[in-house]
Amino acid sequence: MKKGLLLWLLLAMGVVHSYAQTRTITGSVRDAQDGQQLPGVSVVIKGTKTGVVSGADGKFSITVSAADALLFSFVGYETKEEKVGNRSSINVSLTGSNKVLNEVLVTGYGELKRKDVTSSVSHVSSSLINDRPATSFDQALTGRAAGVNIATNSGVLGDAVSIRIRGVNSITNSTQPLVIVDGIPMNTLNNANVFNSGNGTRYNPLADINPNDIESIDVLKDAAASALYGSRAAAGVIIITTKRGKTGTVNVNYNGYVGTSTAAKLPKLLNGDDFTTIQNEKAKNATKTGGTAAILAKDIDVNGDGKPDRTDWLKEVFRTGIIHNHQLGLTGGTEKAKFYASGEYADQQGMIVSNRLRRGAIRMNLDVTPKKWLKSGLTVYSSKSLNNGVLSDGYLGGSTFSAFNAMPNVPVYDKAGNLYIKNPPGNGDLADGNNITTNKLNRFFHPLSNLLLGRNDNTSTRVLSNAYIEVEPIKDLKFTSRFGVDMMQNFEDQYSGPLQAGLGLGNNGLVQENLLRQNLWNWSNYINYSKSFNNVHFINVTLGQESQHTEQKQLYTGQGNLADSYFKEIYDGLFAGSDNSYTGGGRFANSFESYFGKVGYNYGSKYYFDATLRADAYSDFGTNNRRGYFPGVSVGWRISEERFFKENISFINDVKFRASYGMVGNSNIRSYAFRSLYGGGQYGDVNGFGVAQIGDPNLQWEKSKKLDIGIDVSLLKNRISFVADYFKSNIDHLILDAPILATVGTPWDPTGVVGSILTTNIGSMWNKGVELTFNTQNIVTRDFTWTSSLNFTYIKNRVTATADGSDIIKTNNRVSVGKSMGVFKLIKWGGVNPDNGNPMYYNAKGELVMYNVDPNVPTAQKWTSPDGSKQMSPVTGSDAQYLDKSGYPTWFGGFNNTFSYKGIDLSIMLQYSGGNYVYNATRAALMSNYFQNNLEEIKNRWTPENKNTDVPKIVLSDAPTNQASTRWLEKGDFLRAREISLGYTFPGIKEKIGLNSLRLYGLVQNAFMITKYKGADPEINTNRDSNINYGTDNRGMSLPRIFMLGLNVGF
Repeated sequence: MKKGLLLWLLLAMGVVHSYAQTRTITGSVRDAQDGQQLPGVSVVIKGTKTGVVSGADGKFSITVSAADALLFSFVGYETKEEKVGNRSSINVSLTGSNKVLNEVLVTGYGELKRKDVTSSVSHVSSSLINDRPATSFDQALTGRAAGVNIATNSGVLGDAVSIRIRGVNSITNSTQPLVIVDGIPMNTLNNANVFNSGNGTRYNPLADINPNDIESIDVLKDAAASALYGSRAAAGVIIITTKRGKTGTVNVNYNGYVGTSTAAKLPKLLNGDDFTTIQNEKAKNATKTGGTAAILAKDIDVNGDGKPDRTDWLKEVFRTGIIHNHQLGLTGGTEKAKFYASGEYADQQGMIVSNRLRRGAIRMNLDVTPKKWLKSGLTVYSSKSLNNGVLSDGYLGGSTFSAFNAMPNVPVYDKAGNLYIKNPPGNGDLADGNNITTNKLNRFFHPLSNLLLGRNDNTSTRVLSNAYIEVEPIKDLKFTSRFGVDMMQNFEDQYSGPLQAGLGLGNNGLVQENLLRQNLWNWSNYINYSKSFNNVHFINVTLGQESQHTEQKQLYTGQGNLADSYFKEIYDGLFAGSDNSYTGGGRFANSFESYFGKVGYNYGSKYYFDATLRADAYSDFGTNNRRGYFPGVSVGWRISEERFFKENISFINDVKFRASYGMVGNSNIRSYAFRSLYGGGQYGDVNGFGVAQIGDPNLQWEKSKKLDIGIDVSLLKNRISFVADYFKSNIDHLILDAPILATVGTPWDPTGVVGSILTTNIGSMWNKGVELTFNTQNIVTRDFTWTSSLNFTYIKNRVTATADGSDIIKTNNRVSVGKSMGVFKLIKWGGVNPDNGNPMYYNAKGELVMYNVDPNVPTAQKWTSPDGSKQMSPVTGSDAQYLDKSGYPTWFGGFNNTFSYKGIDLSIMLQYSGGNYVYNATRAALMSNYFQNNLEEIKNRWTPENKNTDVPKIVLSDAPTNQASTRWLEKGDFLRAREISLGYTFPGIKEKIGLNSLRLYGLVQNAFMITKYKGADPEINTNRDSNINYGTDNRGMSLPRIFMLGLNVGF
């Protein structure tokens, strides 16, 4: 063991080289086909960023050492390498290339050139991910790959994004894709917040990966590509390859940036004067004839400066956050040993007061090749992050909820400088001032209470490590064994002060802690055999075995009624009593045992055939269905390699038709769902044991049968390429909760917790659509280039079966047979009657019904025909209608343009999405007739002087006017300037100051957005990973607008 470690250290030390004596050499570059001189060719010393560009005559000169090698590269040509040695001049000829076709894709347990791939795979290189202010790689991936819809749910730091590849692939289970990092599956469990109704500090496990360590990302979308991952691949597979060492002298690269983060859009709320006017008008309109209207909103001067207090709560809660990031990378090596090492420190303030995310990470990737037939490597990565989070969104005491509702005619602080709250024995809420708040719907939490008097911290520690050995006992045959671990610990720590409205006050101070540990190990062993016969027949065979085990343990506790009400930690003896204490937790474990194989054949790089089979056994499924089989097959035809094509069509360089079909599974299910369990219970006065859960021994994977038909084309000397795919997924055996018949003898529990349901395979649905990707080299000259990339996806979805054909209901969304997933079901809004300002709705029969807001009209006579001549039944939730409108986009994509002129580069990335609808619960709440602040939109309410409006007459405490309806359902189409960057790379920097490279750049994210959505951001989804009630904005925060300046230095 000691000798082995010594060998590794000696090989690693060998990567450090002394510099040899330098000299200047000259040369020229020509086109291999026509012999023309090539100006603008990049000539770079391999392993560095030092280089020159060939002149108008194709000639160049560069200072080098004998040990160096030169890389010659030019757009549209193959890169060529030449060793310097003792030569004084180097003349080279470059041949035309197809960069896209020769692009290497990681497809699972192996690599293939794109020209040989017969499945649907998207590739994203490091240049599109690195040097960006993204807390996780998934944010940087947004809009970059066709078929991949990435939605950022909130602007809160650390919030996870929703990744859906080719649509939603399950009804109740997670549809997040499988993520593979350097061959090891990554644990992507989002921390299930135990506290505050699940609105605790966010944790995104994908944010534990440093985006700047990533070399490439490959997205496997169809069954032929992902079948090698079997039961975990129904939602697609994302394969991340991190950077490895390269042969050459040690290179050091520093990248750092600083910037600011602000809310891109905030709701326009009433100021203090308008608030007073509107609230008092509500009261006046609610007063019966002959009565005296109450004055509810009254000014106050708390600080005694002679002016009425006015507060813009949004300015108090939101801020300009400062962000900075520093990264250092080292790479180098010899033919025997290569390494890549990196370190990162990131510190980002959120756009809400107290929200801050810090992360530190280190990585070492080492590869050694002691023999030609033996290669091994080690990857060690560790990160730690601290998220000072905030309660937000629809949580009653959340920062956005309270800031939107708060009265703007009271101060932030009292005369003594303390928060202006109702101190005990009051309820700790925002003090009323002189306002009469009897008619408020919700309590007024002081917007700064949770931000300044509480703690909502989340500390995450992550270790991702793997080691591999690769042996080539005979030519063309390789054996690889890889063992990896993913160890995650997440600690959620919350404190609510005794003057903090809600939990803190109600418990005389409250401390809550949640510790979650999840450890995963994975061991794979496989052989690859690749052989060509007569350079015509090519075969590739992969056979392998994989084992995986995951353990999770969770403990949580809470303690209130503190002996010292300002003590913020849990310690023995510091509590006045245990009446406010609780504990809980759980322990889960599951295992995979898998065998897989793949056979690939192509004839003359013209005809292709690939077949894949994986057998998975998973411990969390029923005893009768522990093992499943997942096949995939694909074929391809490069018609451009046919003689008749080459002889007759010269402007098209390459065309490949391909098709694939296969089946993959979804194994995301809660542990032990297949077991029948007993538990203690009480019936009347009798204690005993009863059935707590009915298990299904036949419970198995959700199955997704995927068809893909595609074409890859490149033309005009490979300056234009496009990829088109048609896909369809038939998904069945969906895992749903079915009600249990009373004859089983299990007591019915309407909450669905104990003994009332059976988790089983019962549902089905389908997704289908098309994908298009275009890449073009629009202009390519010596000094100026312009390239473009466009991707577009169109997708449809239908549910085809549920339990007993009945709907699954989640608030305003439904899962209903024959309709789109999460279809909205709402009362149809009929507008405002211009004669009297009354709201109108359509009932289930399609009749227009008016609700009379006049307080003099008896309740029984409120609902009538629009002219008031006929009494009608009230329009309620039973009149809601299916709308064939869903929160899921039916089309989305990205459009990127990159321009370069000499050392200047400009990139503009646009993201677009549409065809979906968003239920704007924020707008519905802020147009309320109760006593609270409102949107400025309410100033357009109906009055005798303003009859042509869609805002009804405002009447205090009138609820039916603003009930859930299509009034609040808005189109979610948008076009966003996702990213605009401008940089300058200094030429000849090594000769001037000895640096390999120096680049300055600026970047802005979310510079602007074009949308008709009235809320903060149509991409917001308050319900996050819920597949059913997707598309609701309940006081969510917009994505931040980020400005930053960065520096990249190579040594």
